[in-house]
Amino acid sequence: MDESSTPSKNWFEKPVRVLQFNIEDRHGTVVSSLSGRELVDLAKKIGANVLVIFARDPWGRAFYRGSSINPVHQKLRGDLVREAIEAGRRNGVKVVVMIGHTANKYMYRLHSDWAQVNYRGETILLEHVPYNEENYDPEWPQMCLNSPFIDFIEKEISEVMKLGVDGVFLDSFRYQPDLERACYCKWCQEKFMKEHGYEMPREPKWNDSRWRELWKWRYKVVVEKLKRLYEYTKKISPNTLFMYNSHPGGWAGRTNKVVEMARDYIDVVFAECSEADHQPPGFITEMVKLTKAMNGGKPVWASRNYFHLYRTVSSTTPLAIRQGLREAILGGGSPWLLVFSISYRQDPSVLEAAKKVFEEHKKLEEYLDGAEPLHHVGIIVSNNTRDFYGRDHPEDYVDEIRGFYYALVHNHIPVEFISEKDAANPMFLKKYRVLVLANTVCMSDKVLSNIREYVASGGRIIATYLASTCNEECIERYDFGLRDVLGVEEKGLLKQPWSYVIPGDKHPVFNNVDKKLILWGDMSYDFTGSRTARSIGWHVLVETIGDARVLATIGIPGGEWGYEYTLGRSPPPLGIETKGPAIVENKYGVGLSVYYSGQLGRHYWRTGLPEYMKLIVNTIKYLGGEPNVVVDAPETVAVEAFTQGNRVIVHLLNHTYNQRIMAIGIGRTKQPIPPYSSNEAVHPPREVVPVSNVVVKAKVKGGYEYRVYSPLTGKEYSYDFKNGYVVVKVESLGEYEVLVFEPKR
Repeated sequence: MDESSTPSKNWFEKPVRVLQFNIEDRHGTVVSSLSGRELVDLAKKIGANVLVIFARDPWGRAFYRGSSINPVHQKLRGDLVREAIEAGRRNGVKVVVMIGHTANKYMYRLHSDWAQVNYRGETILLEHVPYNEENYDPEWPQMCLNSPFIDFIEKEISEVMKLGVDGVFLDSFRYQPDLERACYCKWCQEKFMKEHGYEMPREPKWNDSRWRELWKWRYKVVVEKLKRLYEYTKKISPNTLFMYNSHPGGWAGRTNKVVEMARDYIDVVFAECSEADHQPPGFITEMVKLTKAMNGGKPVWASRNYFHLYRTVSSTTPLAIRQGLREAILGGGSPWLLVFSISYRQDPSVLEAAKKVFEEHKKLEEYLDGAEPLHHVGIIVSNNTRDFYGRDHPEDYVDEIRGFYYALVHNHIPVEFISEKDAANPMFLKKYRVLVLANTVCMSDKVLSNIREYVASGGRIIATYLASTCNEECIERYDFGLRDVLGVEEKGLLKQPWSYVIPGDKHPVFNNVDKKLILWGDMSYDFTGSRTARSIGWHVLVETIGDARVLATIGIPGGEWGYEYTLGRSPPPLGIETKGPAIVENKYGVGLSVYYSGQLGRHYWRTGLPEYMKLIVNTIKYLGGEPNVVVDAPETVAVEAFTQGNRVIVHLLNHTYNQRIMAIGIGRTKQPIPPYSSNEAVHPPREVVPVSNVVVKAKVKGGYEYRVYSPLTGKEYSYDFKNGYVVVKVESLGEYEVLVFEPKR
């Protein structure tokens, strides 16, 4: 690459390696034995060039001396923050401090009226408390952003900036719209009444505009405060990092909306990935991509915890740490290791695992900075659909997205997420060969217009279920907003607990789908109020318009449930075939669409069965053709491809592990008996099984001789040139490899 043409960047806009060291212990067990210099030495030892530490913990105790607003931690022996800053400057380690934590027990004791309280008057908590526990004294009470607590956060920023920190980080800066965690304190009530002229609704009536307005207002509050604190920080020091923790897979996913709205007031988003141990391999990569979509492509730093699940006092396996940190790199983010003080003292045995990956990352810096994902498939992620359609069950929408995402990832098809904000930009959509509207129910007229233009000019889309049937607040259109593009009009909803999809004539979407009947629906794993998962067997009843072609039809079962094996839980047999379309293909302009009347993505996400995966993959390939990077490898190999000038860069991460999720419950029935064994068995990856003969094909510009090599090992790969692709074979893939396809100079 020509470095002379690269504009200068702030340090935080470049790839970094982060160590977060949390002292999050009520009794400060190891505080007296720690110094800022030791933490910088630790960062340097494992190869991190950024250290993240608390300026103030959730109990309200400062780790620096001279604060006028926070008491100094009683067990602090030196001045941890100042020591870290000074040592960091000497050793090339940036020091970022966590401030603005909305949990602050000290401030709660001084100003209890500043706390967030829910509609029942309960103090809103950050900590996890057993559901049935009563008379609990809050340990981490949440303080309200509409109270004078926001002025306190400004003072925190002012104090730490005077210390010379390299960045400020709003960690656990929380203010939820969900009823149980939504604030109804006097400050919120007064502000809302002043701005809207009516009281805050206390019942979630989604068809009432006042409830929806309150929901949106809560997002606006967070964005307003982020903007205020961002501008306050930049006024003091324009080049100081301002970072926000979005925790994209937690908090019901609501913070993704905050990032989408506040992207202009955040330098870097921290994607906390604490769920990684009970999510699929590749979860951290998924969360980085999701966050980059929400923040408009700004830097994302994503975490792998040092520990397994929530066992914070000891380490997980070295392999889990290595692969988790690499997952962040594959997503286009920077790797972040979170270590707690207790595990650091009690079990530092696997810190070397992070060191190995950070060494790899340093070698890869040149190939990460400025690299762009290979654009092929874009899944539109609608925060409005999650909120206003999903409501108290965001998973009903999110599972549809994740099913499409993982079906494509498992087949090495390049896939990214697209925010609603970017979908409103017609030029942005044109980067992709195929758009996925995975039950994207809530869509604005602007987005509909852009998609219509995209398809008319040659774009391809796949849409499912209720996509485009409502506006951005889930107010019904009573037909598809994209009826002309999809070639269907809505006639109603078929609410069957189970159903079937019956393929018609031979078509590419059915390649290698050997079933004449495809079951639609899934059992409930809760099994308390319903035998089946909510709405998963339903279909939109549609009628084709124009020259749209029906590829498959709907089959109606012969009952609500089946009688075989586990009577009442199993699915019923086919009753009758209908003429109702289940899959429809339509030409629009010079583009093409395929519509599924049911929730295809949810089926793959919940069951993992190959018929659903093949329908997704076949449809994408039919619409978009082969991508510019094609990999022949087992689905356990994660593949992420990037372009950087004339380079093509392909990351291969091997997730061929021991089994991780050992058991899952199937709910209780009447007259229950105890289970044979527990249902909560989650294992970390312990070993990787090497994969042989991985073939990677990269489409390149003609007229050049190419060099294919690994920047990790320096190995040069021989290649063949076939049909415009450079073809390379990796004879044995261990944990991780990176291939660079580069024209010879």
